[in-house]
Parts: sequence; C-alpha cells; structure tokens
Amino acid sequence: MLKRQNLKIVENHVTVASCNGDVISGKHPNVYLTLKDGSAECYYCGKIFVTKDVHEKHLSKTRKNFKKKKNV
Repeated sequence: MLKRQNLKIVENHVTVASCNGDVISGKHPNVYLTLKDGSAECYYCGKIFVTKDVHEKHLSKTRKNFKKKKNV
C-alpha cells in the first residue's frame, strides 16, 4: 500500500520530475526522473511521481474492488 506522503501527483503533460527529498524521506541530491507510462520512482527516497490520469485510473480500480469486497 502506498503512503500518501510518498506520492506526488503531477500534471498530465509532465514528462520529467525532479526530486531532492523532503523532511519525511530525507534530503538527497537533486535527481531528474523520466515518467514512463505516467509514473516514476525516486531511487534515493522511494517517492513516487504519477500523472493525474494514472492516479485516477488507480483510484477507480481501487474503488471498484472495495465495493466488491464490501458487498460480499
């Protein structure tokens, strides 16, 4: 399961994200990450960058699965 503080949602047109850590995950050198298929993970701190479209698809899938399990 993803922790909310480890997820960064970016605009759909973004193809490169930069990360230099934060207070929670710790500071590290600035790195540039290419978003392939709408997502990328920082190899220093593990922060995940996703586009809004990819995030919405994931939320929709999670909501459907939750409703199925709740009705059982």
